[in-house]
Amino acid sequence: MTVAYLALGQDLPAPIGGTDAARAFWAPVTRLEDGGLDLAFDHQAILTEALEEVRRKLEYTSVATAFCGQTFTLRDLRTVYQAIWGQQLDPSNFRRKVLNSTGFVQPTGEQWLPPTGRPAALYRRGQAWLLSPPLLRAATSGQRV
Repeated sequence: MTVAYLALGQDLPAPIGGTDAARAFWAPVTRLEDGGLDLAFDHQAILTEALEEVRRKLEYTSVATAFCGQTFTLRDLRTVYQAIWGQQLDPSNFRRKVLNSTGFVQPTGEQWLPPTGRPAALYRRGQAWLLSPPLLRAATSGQRV
């Protein structure tokens, strides 16, 4: 029997395996999807289902903001979605969807000044936990959101 727990966190310490998990390690999402991990029993299927659950949570909750700093740009937030969803997102569409989702983010009134290029507005996590409307993924990984 396998018991799996799903937790989200940022900057986690290196995992320390026990007796039967002596080789515990963090792996990029892409290695989960392409079967690049040599896992026992049905653990690949368990990890695949857990990844899909995280992807669903990003659609209808503001959990992605936990992976950004206290203040962040919409590009920072989009990077979180792209990494977890495994697809490129159109910056303009993403911006529109985030700003139209009530209470998702709040502007700080400040800007991030990059070494080159245009300044970017800074945001912080809004009051909403559930997103309305949700940020839905593209139907296929080849589409752009």
